Amino acid sequence: MTPHLLPLTQGWHAALSQAWTAYLHGSYPIGAVIVDASGAVIARGRNRLGEGRSVAGGFISGHDLAHAEINALLDLAATPCPECYGWTLLTTVQPCPQCAGAVAMSGLRALEYAAPDPWAGCTRLLTDDPYVSRKGIRMGRAPEEVQRAALRLVLTAFLEEATSSDDPVLRAFSVHAEDYAHAARLSAEGTLRRLRERGAELEDVLEMLA
Repeated sequence: MTPHLLPLTQGWHAALSQAWTAYLHGSYPIGAVIVDASGAVIARGRNRLGEGRSVAGGFISGHDLAHAEINALLDLAATPCPECYGWTLLTTVQPCPQCAGAVAMSGLRALEYAAPDPWAGCTRLLTDDPYVSRKGIRMGRAPEEVQRAALRLVLTAFLEEATSSDDPVLRAFSVHAEDYAHAARLSAEGTLRRLRERGAELEDVLEMLA
C-alpha cells in the first residue's frame, strides 16, 4: 500500500478497490462497500454502467440503476433491525439523488463519502428532507487523502470520455482546481489507461493519484 494513503481502513481500501475494478471493466471508477459496526466489510458494489445489460448474480449492469451504492445494497443478504442501524455505507463519490434515496430507504443509518460531486451530489436529501431527516442518518467524509485519490480517479475517467472541455459536468468539477489539473495531466498522458491495460493493482494506481 502506498505510504501516501496510510493508514487506510479495510473499508476505504475495499471501496477504492471496487472503484478501480469498475474502471477495469469499462465503467466509471466509483466503488462502495458496507461495513458493520466493527468496520468489517459485509457488502461490496461498483459502478457497472459500462458493462453489458444484466441482473445476473444479484447485481445490476448496463442500466441507469447500475450505480455502486445500489449494487452494494443489493449485495446485502438482509438488513435485520436494529443491527443494520450500526452499519455504514462507504462510497468513493458523493451519492446522486437515486443512491441517496436508496440509502435513506435501506435501513442503514450512516453514510460516508470521499470525492465531492458538485454536479449530481445529493446528500442533502439525507439531512434536509423532512421525512428522511427523521431517520437520523449520520453523515461523514473519508480521510482527506482518500477524498483526493477518489476525486482524481473519477475526474480522470470523466476527462477521458469528454468530447469537449466545455462539458457541463467538467465545468462543475473545475472548482477543485488542483485535483482537476492533476486529473487532466493523467488523462492527457494516458496514465490510467496504461495501468488498466496491464491490469495494475490498486496500490500502483494510488501512487499515481497521490
